[in-house]
Amino acid sequence: MVTASVAILAVVVGFVGYERTLAAVRHAGVWAFVAMGALTAAFILVQAGAWAALNRPIGHKIRFRTLFAGTLVGTAGNIVTPTLYVGGEALKVVYVGKVTGLPYPEVAGTVLLAKYLEFLSFILVFSISTIVAAIEFRGVLFEPAYVWGGVSMLAVAGLLLGLCVVLWVSLLRRWHPLTRLVGWLARLGLGRQKLARLRSKTAEMEDQVSRVFCEEGGTAFGVFAALLAGQAAIFTKPLAFFLLGSSLRLGMGDLCLIFVVGQLLLSVQLTPSGVGMFDGGMIGTFALLGLNTADDAAMCMAFLLCYRLWEGLIITIGALLAASVGARILSKAGTPEAAVSLLPDGRPDAAPEPGETRGANP
Repeated sequence: MVTASVAILAVVVGFVGYERTLAAVRHAGVWAFVAMGALTAAFILVQAGAWAALNRPIGHKIRFRTLFAGTLVGTAGNIVTPTLYVGGEALKVVYVGKVTGLPYPEVAGTVLLAKYLEFLSFILVFSISTIVAAIEFRGVLFEPAYVWGGVSMLAVAGLLLGLCVVLWVSLLRRWHPLTRLVGWLARLGLGRQKLARLRSKTAEMEDQVSRVFCEEGGTAFGVFAALLAGQAAIFTKPLAFFLLGSSLRLGMGDLCLIFVVGQLLLSVQLTPSGVGMFDGGMIGTFALLGLNTADDAAMCMAFLLCYRLWEGLIITIGALLAASVGARILSKAGTPEAAVSLLPDGRPDAAPEPGETRGANP
């Protein structure tokens, strides 16, 4: 997949022009690339900090560097899986569970609540951006040639707002949608015993999520606010790059349209991080903004290459961190302690790191 993604990216650059793209990269300079990296790091730090805050109410004492490393592993997983929004969460659970020795259901509970709050913060930014973009570009998005795009944006925003309300009510009323889903699958008769055990662990996890959300409202709101700031870091990436690296100046409506289209493309990616489709969609979006000259396309391609550069770094670091845990597990294979990983209570086989505790079951 990595080789195919590189090949696809090379084809896209070829359409734009290798020489023009190289000239645009040189023109952008180092600071534009540094700014993109800083905003990327800020988003990951916010996610790790939010995760740390959600661990405190259940008595987990985990080093921040462990959570930051787990977040990197999960982010790398999100990049290479079919959608940027989910896919790496299981990797976060396994990584932190193996490093700290905490039961997987407890770790998964904090990850799930963090994901819920991140989803809520994303919906808020996405919905506001959709409204601003629809108003700012109403003369383009609702013309016959592009009306499907404008209507689709509004429809997705409306659907997400509906999901936001359902999720909020579900948390407040302590519903267990995932537990019910596992129960329905068990009734189909496929792996009934395993699904029954999974249903019990899922119920335990959702109990923890609802308890923290309902009884630790201040913590949940603080995490939501922090994740909202993280969404702002993603939103301002194009602004930072083009402000420092070119003469292009993007307004609020421009940024909103870029954010909305980018997130829509990433939500249905068919290649790692949507290589090819995302790049072509972004170049088309810039053309819609009136930036449709060959030099504008080359500068947009320089922005996308910078985006890919930092993603590649995240994937590399995440893979190395995951490999380090894998090596630790393999080094313990054949020892009596390794058998613990096979116990049905979901406990990992690693002992807690110094300064980290298992905490108490909620």
